[in-house]
Amino acid sequence: MTPEALGVGIVIASIAASGGALYLLQYLYHKRDRSGAGWFMGNMASVAVFCLSYGLALLVFEPMIRATLGAVAFLCVCFMGPFFLAFGLDYTGRGDLIRTPLFGIVAGVPLLTVGLAVTNSVHGLVWTDFQLDPVLGLATATYTVQPWGIFALLFSIGTAAVGSLLLIGAILSYGPLYRREATAVILSTVPPTVGVLLWLFEVGPVPQLHLTAPLMLIHVALDAYAFVGTHMFETNPATQRMAERTGLDSLSDPVFVLDTEQQVVRVNDRTEDVFPTTRSTSLPVSLESVLGVRLETLRETGEITLDMNGGMTFAVSYTQLTDPGSDSVGSMIVLYDVTKERQRRQRLAVLNRILRHNLRNETTVISGYAELLEADLADPQQSTQAGTIVAASDRLHSIAEKVRSFEDIQDRVIQSETLLVVDIVDEIVQTYSDNHTEATITRTVTSADLRLHTDPVILSTLLNNLVENAVVHSESADPVVRIVVSEASEPEGGVCFEIRDNNHRIPVQEIETLRAGEETPLQHGQGIGLWIVYWCVRKLHGDLDFGYDDGNVLIVTLSPRQQ
Repeated sequence: MTPEALGVGIVIASIAASGGALYLLQYLYHKRDRSGAGWFMGNMASVAVFCLSYGLALLVFEPMIRATLGAVAFLCVCFMGPFFLAFGLDYTGRGDLIRTPLFGIVAGVPLLTVGLAVTNSVHGLVWTDFQLDPVLGLATATYTVQPWGIFALLFSIGTAAVGSLLLIGAILSYGPLYRREATAVILSTVPPTVGVLLWLFEVGPVPQLHLTAPLMLIHVALDAYAFVGTHMFETNPATQRMAERTGLDSLSDPVFVLDTEQQVVRVNDRTEDVFPTTRSTSLPVSLESVLGVRLETLRETGEITLDMNGGMTFAVSYTQLTDPGSDSVGSMIVLYDVTKERQRRQRLAVLNRILRHNLRNETTVISGYAELLEADLADPQQSTQAGTIVAASDRLHSIAEKVRSFEDIQDRVIQSETLLVVDIVDEIVQTYSDNHTEATITRTVTSADLRLHTDPVILSTLLNNLVENAVVHSESADPVVRIVVSEASEPEGGVCFEIRDNNHRIPVQEIETLRAGEETPLQHGQGIGLWIVYWCVRKLHGDLDFGYDDGNVLIVTLSPRQQ
C-alpha cells in the first residue's frame, strides 16, 4: 500500500468513526430518559466532532483553518473523559454525585480548557509552536503541548478510567446481566486512550499523526455492540443498587427486583426456592411470565394465589426504587406467604357462621321445647332437669350472641363522634337495673359535662360487657356494681372508666391469658366476655388494668389523642 493510500484510509476511517458516533447518538436519543443515557450521548457527541474535525483537518493545508480544526479536536478529547465519568456515575446509581461541588470541579477542567484554548495566542498555556508537518500526503501538524494541555488530556483519560472502574464494579456485583455490554463499553475506552497517549508522548515513527481518530472506529463498534439491540439502557445497575439499600438480601420472603419496564432483573435466594424456574431462567424476564399477572394487577389486588404446593396465597408489598435524585429506576415486589393465615381465616369464618346462626337457631329450639317440658311435667325432679336444659341452652345462646358481637367489633370501622359520657353511662345503668332487679348498680360521674370523642357503638359494647360480667358472674344473691367515671390524669388526659364489684377475684389465669393475647391448651379463659372487652379497648387504642379492693376493679382509660 502506498503512503498516499494509507493516508486516505486514515481519513476515511476517521470520518467513518464520526458517522458511526452520529448513528449511535440518533439511537440513544430515543433512550435519553434512561439513567446515564444523556451523559453517554455527550461522550458520543465529543467523539463525533473529534473524528470529523480531525479527519477534515488532515485534508486542509491552510494554516489558520488547520489550526482551528486541530484546536476543536483537542478540546473534544478533553470532554470525553468527564462525560464518560458522569455516565458511569449515573448508570450505576450514583447520579447524586454529579450534582456535588466535587463534580463541578471535574466539569470545570474542560470548560476552563476551552477558555484557555480560545485565548492561547495570548498566553500559550495549552500549546505552542504550531506548524504544518505533512506526512503520508496529509496535513499533519506538530506543536508543543504545554503543562495545562498535558494536564487536561491526562485528566480526561483519568476520569474515563474512573468511569470504567464503576462499570467493572457493576459487572462484579450484579453478575451476567450487564456483563457483555458493560465489558464492551469498558474495552471501547482502550483504543482512544492508547491513541491519545501515543500522540501526546510522540511515540511511533509518525508522531505528528493523531491515530486516535481512526482508532475511534473500534471504540464506536464496541459501543454499538453494547447499546444497539441490547438491554443496556432497558435495565441498569442502578435498579439493583437501590434494591440493595432496602435490605434485599436480608429478606426471607420472595423478592423480585424490576426495572422500569417491569422486567425481573434480580431475585433473592428465597425466590429461587419458591419459584424454581427463576433459578434456570436467564434474566431479564417479564414479571408476567413468572407470576402470570402484570404488576398493575398485583398492586390493585394486594395479593396473589398461585397453583403450587396445593395452592399458595401471597400478600404483595410494592416499593418504588428511586435513585438519589428521586428519579424512578424500577421497583421491588416482596411476596409474603399468607396461605396459613387465609386458611385460618376461612376456618374461623365457618366456625363463626356455625356459632352465629346454626348454634343460635338450634339452642332456641332446645330452649323452647325444654320450657314446654318444664311447664308440663308433673314430676318435680324431671321439671328441674328440664329447667337445667333451659338454663344451659340460654347460656349457649348468649355465647352465640357474644360471638356475633365479637365479630362485629373486629370488622367495624371506627366512626368517632363527641359523646356526653353521662348519657352513655346512665343508659347502661338503667338497662341492667331493669333486667337484673336483684343487682344494685350505681354510677358516679365527676363532671356532668365530661365528653369523649370516640366510637359510641364500641364504647357501649365495652361498658355493657364490663357491667354484665360483674352482674352475671356474681356468686352473691345481691350483686353490687359501681361505675366511677372521671377525667384521666395528665399528660394524656382523656376519660377513665372504673367498674367495681363485690365478686371474688378474677382468676390470674384469665388476666394472663388476656395479656398474652392468645389462648393455649394450658392457659385459657372461661368465657368470651372479657375477650370482647379486651378487643374493644384495643380497637379504641385504650388501656385496660385489673385490680382488687374487696372486689374486682377494672379500669379502662381512653385518651382523646388516640381516638
